[in-house]
Amino acid sequence: MLSRISQSISVQLSSVPCAGRLSNGCTGLLQLKRHSGHSRWSKIRRSKGVSDVRKGQLFATLSKDILHAAKEGGSDVKFNLRLATAIRQAKQADMPKENIERAIKRATSKEYSNAEQLVYEGLGLHGAALIVECLTDNKNRTVHSLRSKFNHMGGSMTPVGYMFDKKGRIWFACGSTNDSMDKMMENAIEAGAEDIADLGEGKVEIICGFSSLQAITKLLTENNKYVVELMEGTYVPNTTVALNDEQATELETAVNDMESLDDVIKVHWNMA
Repeated sequence: MLSRISQSISVQLSSVPCAGRLSNGCTGLLQLKRHSGHSRWSKIRRSKGVSDVRKGQLFATLSKDILHAAKEGGSDVKFNLRLATAIRQAKQADMPKENIERAIKRATSKEYSNAEQLVYEGLGLHGAALIVECLTDNKNRTVHSLRSKFNHMGGSMTPVGYMFDKKGRIWFACGSTNDSMDKMMENAIEAGAEDIADLGEGKVEIICGFSSLQAITKLLTENNKYVVELMEGTYVPNTTVALNDEQATELETAVNDMESLDDVIKVHWNMA
């Protein structure tokens, strides 16, 4: 299952438009990023207060990513590329070192020794399909909390996985190579990218087969000497639902609320 640093490497709190298009017609499949629920903080007048709240949300999201990555692949960044990129994102967001270490320690603690990585599905607000990634040590608690959220949206927990394809997502920059955007895209295609987009500011997004995520990341970092700023599994919708601006805002707010649950890592949806 991120306002996460700059716009190009944000995971939860910013929207990134798909600006790039390859000459062969391959366009970037960018999942819409969520904005923090501004309406929740409308009564907070002081800008510093708003900034502190958003920073707290960002750190919570980054902690979940580190926790998830460490639980999935171990705490050694030499052998866990996903954890290494999650930590890099946290540092770029000025997340305190003790917060990073606390998330890693929690992932390897006795408390989380029996934690499971689970995926739940359902229909949410305005008929949007939702895939919810969770990490939990209490399945009953998680199901109860999610069912309550779905019910509040007027939806239900029901199979919707067929509306998505499990993929890998990578964001990278040229690093010290100073390669052009065309060269970066060419190398990405050679590495195995299925879809690619120019994120702006010298950043490139790759969508690839989920099973190829680790291998492509290693090629980009070791062979091409690029800097990978994000690598994650994602769910790309193959069927979308069109919403107007008001409906989209309502859905984003509901998704933010669901992602605030401790057990929820990330929510994917199929809004067009």
